[in-house]
Amino acid sequence: MELPYEILVYLFKYLPKSDRKAASEVCRSWYLAANDNYFLKKKVAIFCKAALNDDPCSPLMIFENSPIIYSNYLFSEVEISNKLNAFWDKQGENMMSLTLRNCDICERVFVYMLQNCLNLETLTIERCKEIFMSGRLLEGKTEGLSNICFDKLKFLSLPGNQYLTDALMNRFINAAPTLEELNLSGCSLQFHIGLVKKFYSQGSNIFQNPSESVLTFHFVLQCIIARAKNIKKLFFSKTLIDGAALKSLSEVENLKLQGLEVHSCDQLTNTGILALTTHQTMLKELDIGLCTRVTDQSLVFICQNLINLEYLNIQRCRAVTDLGICELKKLKKLKVLNISQCELITKNGLENGICATENNILEELDIHSLNIDQTAVIMLSENLPRLRSLDISYCFNAVTDTSIQVIFKNQLLLQTLKISHCDKVSDAGLTGMGKVDVQNNDEGPIMSNYSVNSQHHKIHLGSRAEEEIVRDARRKHDVMLMCEKLSKDTYTGFSLARLKSLQELDISGCNRITDVSLTYAFKFKELITLNLSRCQQITHDGIEYLVKNCPSIEYFNLIDCYNLKDEAVVNIVIGLKRLQHLELRGCNQLTDKTLEAIQAHCKKLKIVDIQGCRNITSELACSISSFIPTLHTVLMSKPGPYITQGVKDRSPAPTFLPALLRKLRLH
Repeated sequence: MELPYEILVYLFKYLPKSDRKAASEVCRSWYLAANDNYFLKKKVAIFCKAALNDDPCSPLMIFENSPIIYSNYLFSEVEISNKLNAFWDKQGENMMSLTLRNCDICERVFVYMLQNCLNLETLTIERCKEIFMSGRLLEGKTEGLSNICFDKLKFLSLPGNQYLTDALMNRFINAAPTLEELNLSGCSLQFHIGLVKKFYSQGSNIFQNPSESVLTFHFVLQCIIARAKNIKKLFFSKTLIDGAALKSLSEVENLKLQGLEVHSCDQLTNTGILALTTHQTMLKELDIGLCTRVTDQSLVFICQNLINLEYLNIQRCRAVTDLGICELKKLKKLKVLNISQCELITKNGLENGICATENNILEELDIHSLNIDQTAVIMLSENLPRLRSLDISYCFNAVTDTSIQVIFKNQLLLQTLKISHCDKVSDAGLTGMGKVDVQNNDEGPIMSNYSVNSQHHKIHLGSRAEEEIVRDARRKHDVMLMCEKLSKDTYTGFSLARLKSLQELDISGCNRITDVSLTYAFKFKELITLNLSRCQQITHDGIEYLVKNCPSIEYFNLIDCYNLKDEAVVNIVIGLKRLQHLELRGCNQLTDKTLEAIQAHCKKLKIVDIQGCRNITSELACSISSFIPTLHTVLMSKPGPYITQGVKDRSPAPTFLPALLRKLRLH
């Protein structure tokens, strides 16, 4: 019995994107339901490094002849010529979003595209220098654009375009009367007042004769003043915007910003932040990450005045201390917080800030590379029960078997977890098998009873690194015995497998993780992204179980997993039907059998990285793309003086090296 179309659409609303995409391949009725207008609003047709022409088999022609009308298109690193004009004639009026990223396209073709895409709501042109190089784009009546108007355009994004000028900016702004968001990140925006005096005489109307040589903040500011009532979000990341410029922007009459991004702006000072928080009190999103001159004073202003803030990023604002972090408790609506790489923040600041009371609002927290201990992580876990994303990577002393167990107990809603390079985490923590005590009903965190002070009191005559290898082997053996002996109902630990909603997991560099964890702790039906790079103890035995229990993986990172052999990759490509991105760099035991398995079983693979795989022949690597239609990128080692007869002369890493690197903190 076939379900009605409306019922299928209703059911598909409960499926994540990957599952819905897989369901659309079952039959035609499911395909149509999965591409209902409800879902198409967020779907993007992506053309990356593809050959676009008027051939009937061209990817673009397939979309042109499809019964499904897509509204959002992204072109990345492709050539767009006049041979595709028929596509814009047919599909242009239906386009709501268009992104051109690093594309090879001339002015004439670009103008033709715009003439047919008048219903755009979002237009992004990123690093397309050929379009702007002449400075004549959208200039005159000869192009038929003198009266062109994008009445529905809300978001104009022109990042990374070094040839953008005031004149070009003026033409784009004039064509978008209802513009609400403007992105000029990474552009050569000039702030020096001397340039303004050079190109514009005092008292002149800059809109009548805008400069065709430079892009000045003064001109952009005048454009914002003229559209102040409509502008909601601005993006000036990676520019030289300073405190004075931000102050003049903040004081624009009738401007009520909801979002501002000034990421990586080294010239930004507390003066600008003070003016911003004084005049733009409606801000909901603020990104001042990597602004090195931001201090506690700025954070005090932000927390006192921006009470509606929902997103805050102060990544690597190294002058921020506990004094500023304590003020975060005033932001009652904050949902996303990034305070990573702020070296002066300690547990006290977190305790008096976001953990002052139980916080049921915060959903995403990034604290990677903070100098905290495991009690801080435990405190965060107990006070932030609604977290959906948590990044505690590089918190070397904070992420242990004990603290990770508390996370598995409390953060059951997590969809993203990153604990990269936290080398104190072992199988005991991930499996929850740290202690065999079925009589104890204590629900507290469980720590492996195999401590650093080993129970074996024999004098070890080897090196310290070799002693650690022996200790890891004994710990692995103990945990394996526990896992085989006990079931879920007979131990008091908390396994990683409790996080049923996990979609992204990064445990790269956690070298104490072995096949035991992959076998007993990895059971995620919705896991899409998995990073196991530099987990050098895993083998094909653990990969076999992992693939069976995590069938939805699309991105798989196995860089520098030296112990993996061809059998592991065979299991991966056979079991992971949705695999799109596979990184095998540095897995130097792999041979041509790996590529043969990829060629035979991967139907959706887009990117594969086999750099440093010395036993894989370059000829086979170069030819594999012809057998996999979706594959557009194969990364392999370049020929060099160290290549002998097609084989890279690279010796396997010594067995003691990973442990030694952990000791010296050199990874």
